[in-house]
Amino acid sequence: MNKSEALTDREQKLLIALVKMVDQYLDEYGDQVDSRAMSAGEHAIKALASVGLMENVNTRFGRWTEAGNQFREKFNSLRGLASAEESGGIKLVGRPKPEG
Repeated sequence: MNKSEALTDREQKLLIALVKMVDQYLDEYGDQVDSRAMSAGEHAIKALASVGLMENVNTRFGRWTEAGNQFREKFNSLRGLASAEESGGIKLVGRPKPEG
């Protein structure tokens, strides 16, 4: 998404909802987001990639772009959820299995 493309209020609301769903329901491993081989997750990554907020790594994984990270940071206050580090909770970490 470049700066010359202004989002309508409706488009922005839809993107915020989609970004929140990805943040809440999909797993992150390092800089990659795992769709968990769910069709909805794959479609979410593809949709966010189509507007420049993510890039497709392969059929299962995506990666936030700089624009995507800025978008997430801008609307982080709307999220209402603290990160695992901030809340003293457990954060699962790992690496995606190589495709093969």
